[in-house]
Amino acid sequence: MRYLRHEYILFAATLAAASAFFSLRSFPFAIDLALCAFFTVVVFGYALRKRGRRLFSGDDARSITEIIFAHTVCLTAMVMVLRTGMFASTLPDWLILPVIADSYGRIGPSAFQMLQGLGVFVLGYIEFRVLIYPKKKDPEKEEKKAHAARWRNAELEAERMNTLRLP
Repeated sequence: MRYLRHEYILFAATLAAASAFFSLRSFPFAIDLALCAFFTVVVFGYALRKRGRRLFSGDDARSITEIIFAHTVCLTAMVMVLRTGMFASTLPDWLILPVIADSYGRIGPSAFQMLQGLGVFVLGYIEFRVLIYPKKKDPEKEEKKAHAARWRNAELEAERMNTLRLP
């Protein structure tokens, strides 16, 4: 699915995050839900761009329950990583102080915020790799499946054997 360009994926993710945030802005979890919507659209958008329809169907596709479970685990870990900063009051000073400041007096992110961003990126990359990696095939299971398929079609096997007989 090469028609899913980067710009389209990011636009759809931004649109999903904005609609999730503005529809639930009176609730305290609105920003979490907006981040989860953005993360979901980005990860599945790039996975669909890489694997296409084979992501959900085909011999090497993962089951929907595996996909949903992996995504739920990554979303939960992402929210926990991002919410840690709100409740971590005993962090050392070198983590809390801003890393940079410009000449206009605006301060930049702290080292802890940069680590949180790196953690979210790593979670997204891990989930992306889990989604696009084809399912491992068990050779014994494949052999049994092929053997069972041969004997299931008894008429075809009998016809093949009849063509092998000498006159």
